[in-house]
Formats: sequence, C-alpha cells, structure tokens
Amino acid sequence: MRAVAVAYALALVFALTMFPLAGQTQPATSPPPPPLDEHAFVAPPRSSAVLAGNDTLRGPSQFMAGTVAVRLVLPESDGSLDRSSEDWTPTQIEAVRSQVQQALDWWTAQLPLARLRFELRVEVVPTAYEPITHGLSDEDRWIGDVLGRLGFPGTNHFDQAYAAADDLRDELGADWATVLFVANSANHSSGHFADGRFAYAYINGPFLVLTSTVGAYGTNRMAPVAAHELGHTFGALDQYSAARIDCTRRSGYLDAPTDNSQYSGCGTTLPSIMLEPMGAFAAGQIDASALAQLGYHDSDADRLIDPLDTTPSLELQASTLASGSGRPVIHGSTRDLAFPSTYHQDVTLNTISAVEYRIDGGPWITTTPADGAFDSALEGFSAELPLYDGSYALELRALNSAGASSGLTAQQVDVTWIGPQPRYSLSAPAASATAQLHLQLEAPATTQAVEVSESTSFDGAAWQPYTPEIVYSLSGSDGPRSIYVRFRDQFGLVSLPYLARTAFDTLPPRGSAMRLPAEPALLLLDASDTGSSVTDVEVTVDAGAPLWMPYARSIQLDGMTATQRVTVRFRDAAGNRSRHMTALVGYQVALPLIAR
Repeated sequence: MRAVAVAYALALVFALTMFPLAGQTQPATSPPPPPLDEHAFVAPPRSSAVLAGNDTLRGPSQFMAGTVAVRLVLPESDGSLDRSSEDWTPTQIEAVRSQVQQALDWWTAQLPLARLRFELRVEVVPTAYEPITHGLSDEDRWIGDVLGRLGFPGTNHFDQAYAAADDLRDELGADWATVLFVANSANHSSGHFADGRFAYAYINGPFLVLTSTVGAYGTNRMAPVAAHELGHTFGALDQYSAARIDCTRRSGYLDAPTDNSQYSGCGTTLPSIMLEPMGAFAAGQIDASALAQLGYHDSDADRLIDPLDTTPSLELQASTLASGSGRPVIHGSTRDLAFPSTYHQDVTLNTISAVEYRIDGGPWITTTPADGAFDSALEGFSAELPLYDGSYALELRALNSAGASSGLTAQQVDVTWIGPQPRYSLSAPAASATAQLHLQLEAPATTQAVEVSESTSFDGAAWQPYTPEIVYSLSGSDGPRSIYVRFRDQFGLVSLPYLARTAFDTLPPRGSAMRLPAEPALLLLDASDTGSSVTDVEVTVDAGAPLWMPYARSIQLDGMTATQRVTVRFRDAAGNRSRHMTALVGYQVALPLIAR
C-alpha cells in the first residue's frame, strides 16, 4: 500500500493507517504532517441545514450497544457514465452478506453486556459510476449518486449518508445505524480502489467502505476486515505501529486513550481486533482500551457498561384536584440522565419503565404515563391519590429499563375535604397448597365492591361485590406471592391497595431422619421445603398412634430403645405432607479436611 496525502475538503482526517497484510512492510514516513495511507477518518458533522430545528439529533453510532441498523449497499454500475466492468451475481451478493453477518455476530458475541443486536438490510442499488475505479478523493461521486437513487438527496454525500442511516434507524426503531458500502472488485485482481485502498471507515460514522475482495484477503476473509472497520464506526482507533496513533490519543464516547498502540511504546502488545484482525477475529480478542473506546467499560463493576449505567431524574409539578372525586392529582416529569460524554452528545439508550408512588411507606403504586406508555427517555406522568382525610407522607420514584431508580422525591399531602377513612383490612393464610386462595376481608357493609390482583396496577382485574371472604385463583408456579386488594366505598371512592403475603406451595417437604446408636432416643431431623417452610413433623413409634409436633432439628423421645422402629413425615406451612420414612439407627459421618 502507498503512503498518500489526500486533501479532502469535507473530511477532517485522523492520522490512521490500514493494517498491513502479512509479509508487507509500510514505507517510511516523516512528520509533520505524516503522509499516510489514510484508513480511518472523521466525517464532517451534519450541515446546519440538516440540523435546523433538530438540535437533539444524535450521532449515527456513538457507542456500541443496543440495537444497530446496518444498511449494506452494493452499488451496481449501469454504464451510463463509467464503463461497467463489474456485475453482482446472486452468489457474490450472498457471500458478501454472509461475511458481513459474521462480522456483526462476532461483535454481538464479544460484548455480552452491551444488549447488542444488529439488523442487516441488503440493497443492490444502480449507479452511473463503477465504484472500484475511483478512490477516496472522489468517493462523493458514486456514493452521492447511490444515496440519491435510494431517495436521500443532499448538498454533500455525508449529509446523504447521515440521512440514510437516520432513516433506517427510525424505520427499524434502532438505537444506532451505519451505512456499509461494498464495491464489487471481483474482476480487479488487486481488489483495491484506484488509490490502492480496499477498506476504510469514518470514526463514529456515518459510513464505511470495503471492496468485495478486500485486497488480497479475499471475499471469504471479509468478516475480520469488516469487524475491524465496524470498530472504527463506533469509535475505536487503530493500534498497529504504522497507524502512528500515540498512546494518549483518545477516542469514543468515553474519550478513552489508545493504551495498546504499538506506535509510541505503550508497553502492551495485547491481541486485539484493532491491532491484528485475522488472529483476533478467530480468537475473539479485543483489548481493554479498544473496548473502552467503543463505550464498553464498566467503571463500577455492576455489570452495566457505563453508557448504559444511567439514572432517572424526577420532578413534581403543581397538583390539581380530580374533577369527579375531588381527590388530589399529582403531576410531574421524569428523564433518564445519560452517562456524560466529554466530546460527544450525551445519549441514553435506556427508557423510563415506570413512575411509582407510595403512601406512608405502603406498596408502590404505578402512575399513569402522559402519552399512554412509559417507553422513552422523557416522560410525563400523573396519578390521582386515593386518599381520605388525613396527613400523608408521599414518596415517588422513577425506574428505567436498566433497573435503576431515581432518588426518592418526598412531600407531605394534607387532605381535609373528602371524609374519614373507612375501616378496611385484609388477611390471607401464610401458605396455600391449592390455587384457590381464601382471603378474609373487613369493610363497612356499605362497601360497593373490591378488586384483587397480584399487582398494584390491577391490570386485568375486575371489580366484584364485597363479601367478607373471597376466593382468589393463583396461577403459575410455586413461590411467594403478594396479594393486593382495594375497596370501593358507597360513594364510588377507591381506597389505597392493601397487601397480604402468602406462599403458593403445592410440593411436599423433603427430608431425612436418623438416630445414633449411643443415643437411640435422640431423633435427628433434616427437612426443607421449596415453597414455604417446614412447620411440623409426625412421629410414629412401632405401631403406636402418630404424634404431630413442631418441627425441630432434634427431638428427644424419652424411653426409646434402639430396637424400636420410628417413622416420621414432615408437613409444611401449606399443609403438604411428605412420604413416611424410617429413622434408621446409624452414624453421622464427616469427611476429614486434608491440608495440602
């Protein structure tokens, strides 16, 4: 490859180079400025005309996480300006698609905490040019032509590429998008563009470019090259010496240094896709500095990478009174606060998943989203507080899709115009062996109805007439359950939810029993229950009457001899009983600890 200095009016060039093929050496260069074979560049930002009225438009690919839409564009020359020397065949198209998909799958496998998912769209698009006969300096001709035919006009091909990426991102509901151009080079033995390049990318987008045979690598080894270039697209820099990237050069959403660079003696030579793609691709290797430049760094070790480790904020606004009930209605807004970036626009991929409130430390209750759903990073909310006369401690919190909670927002609420709180209560058995759970309720006789649910949102629940006992049907597997009941009084006013806890437990306990030869009257028990707890044990001596007693790990049976037969069975809190088992006379054995 030749070292070439390219004066490109629209591209602010990073001093980066393409990785050499095995056995090749790079010609010597002498700074400043170094005449390099530019491989990765920084595209100009969107033009002011594109940004007008939309100053919140995020970059196309700021960090590698979330859902990424990839528009794979295969230009097909029609011979109208350049002579057509390349024609895509179905076999070639599938080979390129397969290799690109392998590159995307590779990144997904390497970044398990990034919630990474790629959506690939392949488009064969006619153009008046034969792209392989052009170079970086006139890429705007064929790229602009191709994107124009796809329906993205613009004053320059960068604005067109931004538009093409934004369009696919919006259509697929993705977080990021990039455009990958592959120029057919099957009939060009070198596999290079006219200026000697075969792969290059723009740092953090909006596009990257490959030839179909990627120089001497060949189409069947495109995946490692594509994976390397995608690293650039999300902020990672080259690390091999010829790239002349200093250890202190920073990049990416987290503004991370290039600690593994081989140019200026960083002290490490870690295998990495940004250093030597072929071996690193096969072994699944990325060094820590490249990961950090991609945004894949977990500074507090909570298994949330920093760009996804965000927290909501919450703000209360003036309350109002509900038109029908006259009860207080709270209003507010919440925003998920992005992990801050030094130079990039701050972006969060998390959304608000809920805003909840509680009264006097009771159960958390969901509020109502202003637009019908909690599904974006900025949400409004409201809630009618089901309060009677009194003074109450109100607390609110917002939750995001990563499970993080805002700090609690607290205030006192005083109500003096509704009327006194009716006397309500709820109780449930500690455990139930059947799906039919019997609930005991207490309320005034004038109570209109009650509603039962396992969620404070009461989604799917139906109001039913009040009776002192209600049978609620449990569903699903065994485990602890929270049961909520709310009451509606004679005036149609609904109460706060009341909580009762129970355990749905349909399985019997498991256990064992034994007696020691030296102490045959001492019964040693070991029992457990997955659904609730072991509460009782039944002991039968010989053919005598069984005796139930509270479960304990050891029980003394006065007067018992070693020749007498003892059987036991266990009962849990839900009433499930184990099988009968004999308490054998034997020894407890502990394996010795061996020091090495």
